Amino acid sequence: MKIILLSLFVTFFSSTMFGQSDQVIEQIEDAFDEYGSPFKKTQQGIYYINQALSKSTISDAQYDAISAESEISSAKSKAGYAEDEASDAESAAESIDCEYVADYAGDAEDYFYSAKRALSNALNELSSASYEDDPDSLINYMNNAKNYANEALSKLNKGVDELNRAMQSLKNCAGATVESGGRSISYDDFEEFIIDNGYRKDYLSSYTLDSDWLTEITAYEYDSKIYIIAKIKVKNSYTSKSYIFCDIPSRNWSNFKYGGYGENKTYGERFHDYIIKFVCNCEGEFKIWRYN
Repeated sequence: MKIILLSLFVTFFSSTMFGQSDQVIEQIEDAFDEYGSPFKKTQQGIYYINQALSKSTISDAQYDAISAESEISSAKSKAGYAEDEASDAESAAESIDCEYVADYAGDAEDYFYSAKRALSNALNELSSASYEDDPDSLINYMNNAKNYANEALSKLNKGVDELNRAMQSLKNCAGATVESGGRSISYDDFEEFIIDNGYRKDYLSSYTLDSDWLTEITAYEYDSKIYIIAKIKVKNSYTSKSYIFCDIPSRNWSNFKYGGYGENKTYGERFHDYIIKFVCNCEGEFKIWRYN
């Protein structure tokens, strides 16, 4: 398979510029780190909301509503941390002459704030539900809370997309500019290109994955898109082979890393659900990835 890339022309900046860029990168990375926790807590809150909606007694539903309220409250606090880090990234970016970096970081801050506000609305609904004795009213409160929580997940994902854009814009500004004039490169060269030029946003080791076939996952951000390089064990062998997966939606990456609400699937199962269809080399490899 051949993949078209744009040729790169590197423009170097002063050491001062690089020092300032490093500070912005650090702030953006901190915001990335803070994003995962509210996302997972919100998913867990939705899980308890669904549990409450499935219960046959008021007391059981109220108990799950209280559990959901605890998770959503924690998610709201942690979304505030992501908002603060994005704000710091915006402030740091304003000190360097890189177009759009501060704007993207500011947009991320706005999305994280919107997520926090949606979570606050969900909390209000859950607080009412936990004391509500009328079944119809309780169901209405829980459904409203679920809608607000799902809105928060959407805003969190949009926030991290803006962080990705900020990072790529910063990379283009401080490291290279891109001009048209495409050329074809091989799959192996493309993988090397992503490793060398992409922003490494996450890494999952074999210990974390705990899989008999999926041995290592590294996620990269390039040109506002997510790429995953996965090391997959060759069947009937002790060796692993590297594969690259292209243009992964941010929601798919989040669902793979953290799991959907209420699901207990393994990383291997989630890889099949959310990642595998985005493989860059499309022919003849899938048969080695699902073992009995």
